[in-house]
Amino acid sequence: MATLPFVAGCMSSRDSEPAGPPDAALDGSLHVLVAASLLPVAEMLADDFEQLHTGVDVLIAGAGSSALREQVLAGAPADVFIPADPVHLDTIRDEVGLASAPVVVARNSLVLAVPAGNDAGVTSLADLARPELLIGLCAAEVPCGALARTGLAEAGIEPVPDTDEPNVRALITKLAAGELDAAVVYASDTAPNAGGGPQNGSIVSLGWTAGTAPRTSYAAAVLADAPNRAAAEAFVKYLQTGSARDAFSDHGFAAP
Repeated sequence: MATLPFVAGCMSSRDSEPAGPPDAALDGSLHVLVAASLLPVAEMLADDFEQLHTGVDVLIAGAGSSALREQVLAGAPADVFIPADPVHLDTIRDEVGLASAPVVVARNSLVLAVPAGNDAGVTSLADLARPELLIGLCAAEVPCGALARTGLAEAGIEPVPDTDEPNVRALITKLAAGELDAAVVYASDTAPNAGGGPQNGSIVSLGWTAGTAPRTSYAAAVLADAPNRAAAEAFVKYLQTGSARDAFSDHGFAAP
């Protein structure tokens, strides 16, 4: 299998040993576009799906939801699109069309995160307004950035970000490297199974109290002109199974 480039994220396709009888009805390449925050678990679920359907080659692309939306509108190969905010599916529905109603497969919430050690002494959301600190947010046009700004405004806090990253994975990379004193990211990004640095204890979650954190949902949609519609519909159904939901939970996502 080949690894192919795709927008400001990454795409991967990996070989797997069959975990059950092959499904001869499904084959070919399946292009799945996912929000950057979903990429680690999506790659794992793609491997599992390939084990169940050995004729299918799943190609996962991860980037900021707005960037992926524009790629779809520009005609990039896409069968399934899973943004971090269903609002990004509205334009796709109007401009390209969806094969069926989107299905929420997971939910997430925001946290205030700091590097291990917390040398800047960050203790609450209010510290995001401290001008001497290096603060990071996602760009306003991507879900994690829009949600953060809305949540902070509701909390009466005006942040002074030093960087607006194109997706949450880029923000997490800087935070884990100690290049920022604090950042607003997703709860899944601080989970033990998250990609990058969190599993090494390099990021600590602080911030909103339980039940008050801004939340978002991930809705999976099959495009009306999906090149591999049969496999796309099967993949979305697989994301609703118990095993898939267990994987989402293990990676820090909440149930639909």
